[in-house]
Amino acid sequence: MAFERFTESGKGFKPKISIRPAGTIGLNDSALKRFGLDAFKFVALYFDTETGKIAIGGVSEEEPGAQRLNFGVKGASISAKRFLDYHDLGVRSTTQFECHFDDTLKLVILDKEIKKKEKRTAIESTTSAST
Repeated sequence: MAFERFTESGKGFKPKISIRPAGTIGLNDSALKRFGLDAFKFVALYFDTETGKIAIGGVSEEEPGAQRLNFGVKGASISAKRFLDYHDLGVRSTTQFECHFDDTLKLVILDKEIKKKEKRTAIESTTSAST
């Protein structure tokens, strides 16, 4: 019998991508390594208006729209506020999404639709600002 010792404690193995209210997109270590994004310093962000899904692909720095991939201890993040604002997307609290790699498109695709920001009326805006 040949047992293999498990040494990867403290890390998740399911690739996940998070979107935070401040406009950053976070990728866990599993998503980076499994989909090969750890080999890139820059990524491009894509949005499909029909499905409401976001996709991420590794690119070179010179490509139009290249966003820096900021590596940390447990993954990486992308400053995506302009991208999210441009498409009128957002979350009220940090939201995690499962994702998969599309071999044909060579993109990491979030498996769930991202909702458009809720429109607030002028009355709601002034009421919340005065409280």
